[in-house]
Amino acid sequence: MNGLSQRIVSFIAELLPIYTYQFADGHDCALSLIDGTLIMPLDESHAEHEEGWVAVLWQGDSRKRCETPGNLLASQAILRHVELHGVGEPHDVLLARRNEMIECFRQLTGTTVCLESIPPQASAGLHHST
Repeated sequence: MNGLSQRIVSFIAELLPIYTYQFADGHDCALSLIDGTLIMPLDESHAEHEEGWVAVLWQGDSRKRCETPGNLLASQAILRHVELHGVGEPHDVLLARRNEMIECFRQLTGTTVCLESIPPQASAGLHHST
């Protein structure tokens, strides 16, 4: 599988040390190293237009499965990644890093995340004191 859903999952899996790759049910998936949640690509080849939906198995439990737009998960993953790697950094550095990751996501997947409309200081973990 090499569709939009897989590209989104692969992007998330690269966000070490929060996520890593996990091969499950014949798919390259993203595994949360925080809580064991597994993010799996969905086959959208039958759809007229790929939307990038992914399956989420909370704590890796197939009984706790839901499907969601992958760009929503990627948005949260980017924020957490920037927050983790930006501890102690000034706000402008965090904002630049967040914008770089947003652009990287767009280039790798061909779609956007849900962060562009969030004012920089409203982004979780990206607050600064004056």
